[in-house]
Amino acid sequence: MRSTKLIAILVVVLLSIIWSSTWLAIKIGLESLPPFLSAGWRFLIAFVPLFIYSIKMDHPIPRDLKTHLFFLWFSVINFTGGYALVYWGEQYINSGLASVLFAVMPFYVALFSIKLLPSEDITLKKMLGILTGFLGVVIIFHDQLNITHPYGIYGMIAVLISPAFSALGTIVGKKARAKFHPVTLNTFPILYAALTLFLLHLATESGQTATYDLNAILSLLYLALLGTALAFVLYFWLLKTTSAVLMSLITFVTPPLALFWGWLIRDEQISWQLIAGMVIIFAGIGLVSKASEK
Repeated sequence: MRSTKLIAILVVVLLSIIWSSTWLAIKIGLESLPPFLSAGWRFLIAFVPLFIYSIKMDHPIPRDLKTHLFFLWFSVINFTGGYALVYWGEQYINSGLASVLFAVMPFYVALFSIKLLPSEDITLKKMLGILTGFLGVVIIFHDQLNITHPYGIYGMIAVLISPAFSALGTIVGKKARAKFHPVTLNTFPILYAALTLFLLHLATESGQTATYDLNAILSLLYLALLGTALAFVLYFWLLKTTSAVLMSLITFVTPPLALFWGWLIRDEQISWQLIAGMVIIFAGIGLVSKASEK
């Protein structure tokens, strides 16, 4: 029991490290590729190792239409909808602002859980923890909440809406884990997400220039292999036995960690807001964690 809990903690730490760095990787990729094309390649590349792994491990590959229709629906709500909005929105706002806006995801999860996950008790203590965590995020980024691009407000709205898709996908995925292995639950939805994103690219970005330079390729490989293939398998593996609301609080941890990436890679300064905000964030996570204990 103790070893399982330790593994779960290590997985959460790993996910936080990976997903905190994806905001910067997305921004780098968008300097060379249009958003929907970049996202499409990310998911198509991620599909390859997952499919190979499924075959090698002899996981059953669903062949019935009903299952693939579910995978298609799941791909739209968990991948295509949310990531299309994130990639499109991050063209016009900085990566730090995008990460703090995405941190509203726990609110969506709590709201959807009331109807879709009756087993998830949304108590006053949980809501207080969520609000506390979000306050910590706002403290960290309050001096970065500025809009310089004329389409910035639309980018902000897009990123604010995107966590609703991820929240719904988290809840649907948690319920589906009773039936599907986490690799199976991600493999074909990721493929369908790639195809739908490529269709969006053809429909809306045909006139935009795509440059497959080194930055674009490295960004795609990192986002596909670590930020998607590995991260989502671990996420849905852990989600089977962990509160959906508690898991969604990873979105509170990633913004301050994103600042650490900036400090490490771009020599950005660490301010007092980061220290104070992180303390408040972890206090909020502690409240939700304690409230989630049975």
